[in-house]
Amino acid sequence: MGHFLSKPELTKVRTALSDPFNDFPVDYDYIAKEVKDVDPDVLYEILYSEVAPVCFTNIAAAVPSVWTGFDPDSLNAMIEERLVARENNWFRRQFDKALVLWLKYNYGYIWKEISYRL
Repeated sequence: MGHFLSKPELTKVRTALSDPFNDFPVDYDYIAKEVKDVDPDVLYEILYSEVAPVCFTNIAAAVPSVWTGFDPDSLNAMIEERLVARENNWFRRQFDKALVLWLKYNYGYIWKEISYRL
């Protein structure tokens, strides 16, 4: 990605952006407060290219496995693993490009709610 966030900042942003994918009501004001210092274009990319591909299955599941929030360390590990797989495999890159487009379409309301509050 083209962002220059420190590891703690990136963890904080990813964790905040994962909130819409758990099973509790979403506090978009809280999310916006947590990520307000990051460029909106960077947030948009992190949301749909990093966080959503790892987290969307939780809200798509009949019985979500994560109810109250994703563990920041586990979330980061899953995202980093996916980014490495994407970088090392042409097929995975192509699959993820299509997935990201679908995620932007299907979960576009998440960005609308966050960006409205920024």
